[in-house]
Amino acid sequence: MRENRDIWLDTEEKKRHMQNERLHAIYELTSTLAATLSYKRVLESALDMGTTALNPDPEDAINDPLVGAVMLFKGGKLRIGSARRFTNADMRVTFDGNEGVLKRVFDEGEPIVTKDIGYDPELGRVIALRNCTTAYCFPLRSGFNVYGALLFAHPDPNYFSPDRCALLDIIGRQS
Repeated sequence: MRENRDIWLDTEEKKRHMQNERLHAIYELTSTLAATLSYKRVLESALDMGTTALNPDPEDAINDPLVGAVMLFKGGKLRIGSARRFTNADMRVTFDGNEGVLKRVFDEGEPIVTKDIGYDPELGRVIALRNCTTAYCFPLRSGFNVYGALLFAHPDPNYFSPDRCALLDIIGRQS
């Protein structure tokens, strides 16, 4: 019984540590947003904080195949503003936002979790997303104006749990 109790206490301590790290990541993002007027720095911070919040343990973050990108409208097309784990070719891809996940997220104005990102008519062209099965996409907007999307994708179909989605919602809204 003592051994089981010790295991349970250790597990609870790890959960508390992860929660603290996630809260710290959100605090860091909020501080960065308040301290800068550079949208590029905000986007970079959003991707970094998203990765940190989803993987509070630095060792896990290094090996985690999480893919992230911020796409912004420029000249009527969505272009990659910043990304993590994208190839050089992926960085040059543009999107219309008229099909698949991007169309849904812009039409609905709410975040979407999808389980078939590799087969998306637009995002399926991105090499970094071909190994991914699930994705979380958040519309970046100010009032009624949509100016882009925040995307995270992962090979594990169950990666975007409700807790992880809630963290990404906070990061997306702050961005």
